[in-house]
Amino acid sequence: MKQQKFVFSKSIAFRWMISYAIIMLIPLTVSAVVYTQTKKVVEYEIQRASGAMLKQVKYMVDSEINQAEKLAMLLSIHNDVNSFLNMNPDSAKKESFQIFKIQQELSKYKSANNFIKGIYLYSGKLDTILTDETYTDSALFYEMNRQPFNVSEQEWQEILDTPIIQSGKLRPFIQFKRVGNTVLLIKPLSNIKEKDTTRGVLFIALNSSTVQKMLANVDWVNNGDVYIVDHANQIMFQNNKIESPPIFSFVETDNKEADSSFMTIAGTENMVSFIASDTSDWKYVSVFPSDTFWEKAREIRNLNLLGLLVCFLIGGAVIYYFARRNYNPVRELVNVFAYAKQERSMWRTDEFSFIRENALATIRERDDMSSREYKQLRVLQAYYLTRLLKGQAEEGLSAQEAAGRYHLNWSTDHFAVLLFDIGSDEASATSMNLSHFIVSNIMLDIAQEFHSLSFTDMDGMLAAVINIHKDRVSVWKEDMEQALVKTLEFTDQRYRLQIVMAGSEQEVGVAGIHQAYLQALEAQEYRLFSEENVSIWYGDIEPLEADYYLSINDELAFINIIKTGDLEKATEKVDEILNQVFSSQSSIEMLKCAMIDLASSMMKSVPLEAQQAQIWEESRPMKRLLACTTRGEFRQELLQILQMVCHKINDKLSLLSNTGIGEQVAEYVEKNYDDMNLSVSMIGAEFGITPQYVSRLFKEQMELGLHDFISQTRTSKAKLLLQQGASIEETSSKSGFSSSSAFIRVFKKYEGITPGKYKNLQ
Repeated sequence: MKQQKFVFSKSIAFRWMISYAIIMLIPLTVSAVVYTQTKKVVEYEIQRASGAMLKQVKYMVDSEINQAEKLAMLLSIHNDVNSFLNMNPDSAKKESFQIFKIQQELSKYKSANNFIKGIYLYSGKLDTILTDETYTDSALFYEMNRQPFNVSEQEWQEILDTPIIQSGKLRPFIQFKRVGNTVLLIKPLSNIKEKDTTRGVLFIALNSSTVQKMLANVDWVNNGDVYIVDHANQIMFQNNKIESPPIFSFVETDNKEADSSFMTIAGTENMVSFIASDTSDWKYVSVFPSDTFWEKAREIRNLNLLGLLVCFLIGGAVIYYFARRNYNPVRELVNVFAYAKQERSMWRTDEFSFIRENALATIRERDDMSSREYKQLRVLQAYYLTRLLKGQAEEGLSAQEAAGRYHLNWSTDHFAVLLFDIGSDEASATSMNLSHFIVSNIMLDIAQEFHSLSFTDMDGMLAAVINIHKDRVSVWKEDMEQALVKTLEFTDQRYRLQIVMAGSEQEVGVAGIHQAYLQALEAQEYRLFSEENVSIWYGDIEPLEADYYLSINDELAFINIIKTGDLEKATEKVDEILNQVFSSQSSIEMLKCAMIDLASSMMKSVPLEAQQAQIWEESRPMKRLLACTTRGEFRQELLQILQMVCHKINDKLSLLSNTGIGEQVAEYVEKNYDDMNLSVSMIGAEFGITPQYVSRLFKEQMELGLHDFISQTRTSKAKLLLQQGASIEETSSKSGFSSSSAFIRVFKKYEGITPGKYKNLQ
């Protein structure tokens, strides 16, 4: 056997070391907690300072933004501004003073707020921009402000032409956009009547230097960086001039109003905090290096970490030494078990598990032996029960001796046998073995209170040998029926099984089990034969002494009904006889004899001239009748025979009633005289009657034999052909004669001369 390499990590010594380490880790954990709390306090102070600073920045900037938005709303409803937006190129030339007046008004608003760098009013009709300093078309204005805006002409034109409704959504009333180095407040000015149509756009350029001065007056700003970003994570303002500022992805995706976290930027750990604006979709972000706050606490932190490391190393060495020392006795005990099993160092987990597995293996081995003994006993019991049912029991063996030898729970000499026919719905499709297992266990649990049941399989059926309790000999059938009802209730709900029982009468002794099985088998066969899907006892179907139910008078009456050809009345008579037969307590052999007798009466009703052995050989009614096993199959086969008999009788009756059969046969001969196979047999087959009968009917109606009529018809047709100059061979073939010699013989018989002489005379 291949030995596995010893793995110390799976040993119990390793667990001891872990236990000792846990004890040692208590003071280490306390120190780590103190250090962690200290770190959290410092981080909290960092977050609190950053949050306080950002709130101060937010209050200052939000107030300025609020003033700018109010100014934008005021200008959007200003009468002079609306009059400017409504001007067309012709009216604009006439209203130059009005435009100048609006320009002075914009200049006054700009000078009143140092947060505003410029006010630009764009007219869509005029394609001009009016500012507090200039009035020019949009193209020239772009050239004048190309450097501060730092955008392409196409991008600038898209800003001017952006509609009120964009991508199926209503554009915001006021939005902020960074254009190059300038932050613009953009307010689309819609038409009063058509609110989804843009008349112009109001731009307010925000003063970045003013924002930087505000940030410079805030505490701690000089120790870090402060950024103002919009909803798209685009930096609007910042207090430094870094060309490549960091990207704050968590600010863009997080829906929180404020948060803080540590981020590594350019290889340096920083505390990044942000807070959302109350008036816009901006967020204020601060970035402070962690070293700024850890300068004084760094020495304490390093000393604490060094102490933790030294404690861990010394404690680990002590734990390993004592764990190994205490482990030696356990290892010696394991070696003893391993030598006993010849599996040294073969444990897969730890030593205790190895010992436990060996003990459990011994228990399992004992249980397996018991299980095998039980299975072998069940097989032996089933074999013995099968032999008992087949009548192969050991002679002279009493019930008590058989029970002791085969471990059967038999206490009396009273036995009975039950046969269970178990079926299942197509949906459940429970296998036969599983169905037998389910039913046998349920019946055993229910009935074992009064009687002892032993089950085995017999020819696809579940057989049960009942040892009847001495105190319930008179009511044992009722006990079994109640047990079957409870079993049906349970199996119908859970397994959709259909159970039908056939039971024997009570027998005495082990030898009587075979007789009981034959009784149950006969009851089962009778149930299947009569198509009764109910449980049945042999006592209910035991044959009684009775007269034979199909008398000669009944048979003659039945034959007379058939000879009338009335299929409906004959069918009613068959059902009447069947009800009479199956209502009597007769054996299955007598019932089958009655079916054969009934079929024979039908076949004897066929007229002699219409009886053809070929019909019965093809249909084989008796063979099919003997293969029937149920009442329904017998009835179906009998009705098929009856239908054939009535059909033959009706054909005869129709022929007898038809006086023109001779003319029909003569007409048929006239059409088919040239057929060499034309004969009396062929005509009889055509009209569905025997050759003798058709010949007799023809002679009675036409006063001429059918064979002579065929020969004369052919001779008449041959004379016409000879008159037309046909040769003997050709005339013989076209007239239906099999050969020239036959033609000459028949022609001479009816004309008195040969065909050659007849042709020469013509």
